[in-house]
Amino acid sequence: MHYFITSRIDKLTSAIELAEIKRLKLFKTLNIPAKIITLNYSRYQGQIWKELGIGNDVINPIAYFQRLGTNKTNTQEVLEALLNNKELAIKKSQGFTQGFIEQKLRIQITEYQGKIDYVTYLDRWGFTDRRDFYVNNQLSYSEYFDDGGKLITRTYYNYQGNAFLTYHYRGGAGNTPVLTLIQLNYSNHWKQFDEEADLWAYFLDHLVKRDPLAVLYSDREDYVLQPFRLMKEPAPKFIILHSAFTKNAQPKGEPFPYIKQLFTLGNKLTGIICATKQEAEDLQKRPEVKIPCYSIPVSYLPEKILTQSFPFESRIPGQLIAIARLTPVKQLDQLINAVIFLHQKLSFVDLKIYGYDDSWQNYETSTRLHRIVEIANADGYIHFCGYQEDLTSIYQTADIEVLTSAYEGFSMAILEALGHGCPVVSYNINYGPKELIKNNRTGNLVPAGDTWTLQRTLLHLLTNRNILKNYSQNATITMIPYSQKNVAKKWAKFISQIQVS
Repeated sequence: MHYFITSRIDKLTSAIELAEIKRLKLFKTLNIPAKIITLNYSRYQGQIWKELGIGNDVINPIAYFQRLGTNKTNTQEVLEALLNNKELAIKKSQGFTQGFIEQKLRIQITEYQGKIDYVTYLDRWGFTDRRDFYVNNQLSYSEYFDDGGKLITRTYYNYQGNAFLTYHYRGGAGNTPVLTLIQLNYSNHWKQFDEEADLWAYFLDHLVKRDPLAVLYSDREDYVLQPFRLMKEPAPKFIILHSAFTKNAQPKGEPFPYIKQLFTLGNKLTGIICATKQEAEDLQKRPEVKIPCYSIPVSYLPEKILTQSFPFESRIPGQLIAIARLTPVKQLDQLINAVIFLHQKLSFVDLKIYGYDDSWQNYETSTRLHRIVEIANADGYIHFCGYQEDLTSIYQTADIEVLTSAYEGFSMAILEALGHGCPVVSYNINYGPKELIKNNRTGNLVPAGDTWTLQRTLLHLLTNRNILKNYSQNATITMIPYSQKNVAKKWAKFISQIQVS
């Protein structure tokens, strides 16, 4: 079995997880057994996986040991069991059921989409002592709190309702609990771990023991390097890089912290897979790298897209698009300012940005970008469209896709745009754009960070539609090396190599 390891797969699926899902489907076409491993647990993960069409192809460590399965208990039965106390005075409202004793709230049941979501238990002084979380009307885990509302323990239950896993927390700075101990009961034996990385290493060892032919791939090196280091069972282990490996995206630049850790794994790591040939070559030249570096695109285009024709007449003159999450590395402020300048000369110019906000930075970048648009009174022609799952019609009708990132490892957005005949203008950065775009044939590469040249290039193309038409007609055929068939061949060759070695 080939296992692709990531942190989690959310409803707003990121490019890395989308690439993983596409790889999973590609392996299926090759009849190579594969599954995705998500290390973090989420109660609604099963529903998300089902919606993405991978419901039977994902493993999560906690869910693996938990084995909740399918529960057919209806909500009313669960409610009756929870409220089986004659002392309780019951009050109901939309989505809530509350139980009072002597006019004091002691239990509150919250529903979501017609099922039990979580149940809060309060003591006689009104403090929350415990909160139970449910999945499909089954108790999944409980959280216990101290008088200050700080988390003390989180206990998970299996399909029989027995506790099998407990996370213990102690006081930390502010009101942030610190994980101090994890206890797992498996096969009637208690295991203790200090950190989640220890638990994850144990889980990966468990899978490898059951499958001596297991091959592990990590798409999130920040999550898996420590588990790889701690594993005891031998198995081929690969890191798949989705971004540049140095802070300035230059071959001899300073590596990112997790890349530095990667260099110290020694024989714990079998190899590194890069999305582009140039990155693999640059990485292999680093003196710290003692393991093989391979080049395999992280995504591909279905054959049916590459056989379609996309009439240039269907494209909206002046329609620019950017496919990028709202984070600093995408440098969308440079694109926005360029479009504001362009609009002074070409009133028909319009920019649509497709991508979700990154909440981890408290929406700082999003706020700043919206402010730039607001100050310039540009909201009539610059639009933040949020995350959109299917961009097919967007690629087919846009005039140009623009990429202003500081660095990229590949750029699925460029691949998909060119695959749909949409020309691309991009900063000439490491590593994806220069391998995907044929300069002056399917788009243009402009010097990184050179907003003046970016503006001038866009102005030239938008006022010379014959050039854009030529780019559009050339685009799809240049993507044939990235067809599903050709990327599958690369994976088949790679797998045959590691099996021989």
